[in-house]
Amino acid sequence: MTALLRLIILRRRLLAAILFAVFLALLFPTTSQAYAVLLRSDPAENAVLYAAPDQVHLWFSETLNATLSAVTVFNQANQRVDNRDASLASGDAREMDVTLAPRLPPGVYTVIWRAASDNDGHIMQGSFLFTLARPDGTLPPSSGGTIPGGQAQGGSVLSVQLDGPTWLTLFMITLLDLGAVFWVGAHFWQLFVLPAATEDHQELSTVNQQVQRRFERRFALPVLLALLLANSGVLVGQALTITGGNVVSAFAPTLSGTLITSGRFGVFWLVREVIIVLALRLALYPLQFKQLPRQVNSVLAWVNLLLGLAFFMAITMSSQAAAVSGNTVVYALVAGWLHLVAAALWIGGILSIGTMYLPLLSRRPLIERARVLVTTLPYHSPWAIAGMILMAVTGPFSATTRFSSWGQLLTTLYGQVFTLKMLLVGALLLTSAMHIFLLRPRLAKEVKKYAHAVARVQAVQAAPEQHRPVQLLNQQVKLREERLAQRTGRLTGILRFESVLGVAVLLCAGLLNVFAGTLAPM
Repeated sequence: MTALLRLIILRRRLLAAILFAVFLALLFPTTSQAYAVLLRSDPAENAVLYAAPDQVHLWFSETLNATLSAVTVFNQANQRVDNRDASLASGDAREMDVTLAPRLPPGVYTVIWRAASDNDGHIMQGSFLFTLARPDGTLPPSSGGTIPGGQAQGGSVLSVQLDGPTWLTLFMITLLDLGAVFWVGAHFWQLFVLPAATEDHQELSTVNQQVQRRFERRFALPVLLALLLANSGVLVGQALTITGGNVVSAFAPTLSGTLITSGRFGVFWLVREVIIVLALRLALYPLQFKQLPRQVNSVLAWVNLLLGLAFFMAITMSSQAAAVSGNTVVYALVAGWLHLVAAALWIGGILSIGTMYLPLLSRRPLIERARVLVTTLPYHSPWAIAGMILMAVTGPFSATTRFSSWGQLLTTLYGQVFTLKMLLVGALLLTSAMHIFLLRPRLAKEVKKYAHAVARVQAVQAAPEQHRPVQLLNQQVKLREERLAQRTGRLTGILRFESVLGVAVLLCAGLLNVFAGTLAPM
């Protein structure tokens, strides 16, 4: 009866969250662009001019980083004809201009641009052509040569080049999201799940202390080092994109300093770096001092959780949510931060179970393993459900700030990955519901039946004069033990599968960062 009531409550909450998400989608129009995409230019792409222009003007969808953005113009002989003075317009940080050499001769000219978003740091590159006609109005022939820098012609076609820097960026962003979600989720477990379970069930004290020590001594430091590597790798990916894959130039100190000190992305990248270093110092305390007081451990966990939430905010402030224009920017930032918190509550908790709890329980006797699972997991369920509800609200709202039409869900790589992510989240939701409302209750009943059968055998052994069928009772115990092992195996298997689905969801989040450039400008 209790499980049925909880199922009804969960359905009502999810329905309310979905309705609220639809309300947000209708209330706030689409106002965000995907990266700094070229909207228009003067001269326009493939324009035919009958008088030599003095300047080239380009307008982008986002505020640009003046230091990292650039425009160059080449003639058919691959010679630069601009004055190397590309800069942002004084009254509009989304406009970039460059002056041209006077009295350009007739010919076909190539404009190559690089736009670095000041908000999320992503770099878009492209090129287009314009033609200057002869005095008699005829068009000069195109040389058919390659464009300098290896840029593809046609700046209006949005695509993603899956080169080395792109793959590096994808790996580092995925590692950053995965590490942050797991790190914060593990601290949620230590502060809200394990103490509550231990307080109500003192027999879990030893196991829960071992879980905490396992995280402190085996996971905390490696996860933070992975975060440090990933955060630095994001910057390296940007440098490789700017230098065209030149490794030596990418690691030049001057370029690294420019990436960090120019634009708001560099500021929040530095904030993330400082937070990771502070958390690394805190992670060393349990390794330096074998037996810390309980109050000190609690304080360290709280400080780490606060650092993790601040880390989420630094990620959000340097994400696409920060590029939302108009009055909805605050809502977009809050939704982005809550989305990360929801991932930590739900997916981070799942990863904590798969990496810390299940390996530790695998060395325990079967009955103890089953009892710990059915006793501890219910304390995580409310937090997981809260994460599900937050995702149901913040996910659709974030989507409304990125898509200009429903057709983009199927016609763009970004939309296709977003659709895949939603399907994976749905599969994760189904598996979570399966283990909460089906597998776990069945295992709890089997634990009671097994305990009852064992108690009957012990009662007969304590009073052999009653001449009860001991052999039959032993067979029942063996049968209950087989069923207990089967149901425990199913539950642990679905919990491990949930961890795989959680990693796949975060991988899709990394792909969304890479493929956001395939969305057409709004």
